[in-house]
Amino acid sequence: MAVAVGKMLEYDFRFLRFAHLSPTAERTAELLRTKTTMTHALQFLWLTGVGLVYLGYASNPHYLENEKLWMKFVTVSALTLNGVLMHRFAFPHMLRTTPFLALPFRTMLGLSLFASMSSVSWLFAAFLGIARSWNNTVSFQYVLSIYLGLIAVTAVGSMVLLSTLRQYHFKRSLVSAMEFSSD
Repeated sequence: MAVAVGKMLEYDFRFLRFAHLSPTAERTAELLRTKTTMTHALQFLWLTGVGLVYLGYASNPHYLENEKLWMKFVTVSALTLNGVLMHRFAFPHMLRTTPFLALPFRTMLGLSLFASMSSVSWLFAAFLGIARSWNNTVSFQYVLSIYLGLIAVTAVGSMVLLSTLRQYHFKRSLVSAMEFSSD
């Protein structure tokens, strides 16, 4: 989990620095390495999660009554579905030669939703793994509302951030083009 979260955050922050530039072979290779790492981490998360649930259930048949456990299942399932959709829809756009911020506006914002869902889901799954005080004390609805709220806030924040970066780089390139043509 720590490897996945660290790799995701490292890639996301590095990606933002270069979102206005055409992808290079090096950045494309980095995206593909990150994709592979995240896929393996998700597979490992499922394997260890199923193993831990089995051990918990074997030692206590009431183990499955923990509503936080079911929220963990929902979170990792959402993370898995998001990953499948990212592979199908997001990565083909990311592997093109077009700078991310130059993609059609709706495409750019749609891709930011995938990233928001991924970031929140990885971090929330990690949190649920250590939130032992929530075991058998909080309702599924309560935890779900926090999860959905975090997704909404992150999605809106990423859309605002990307829209702002897009305007900044568009204005900056427009000014550069005007200065070049006046010379």
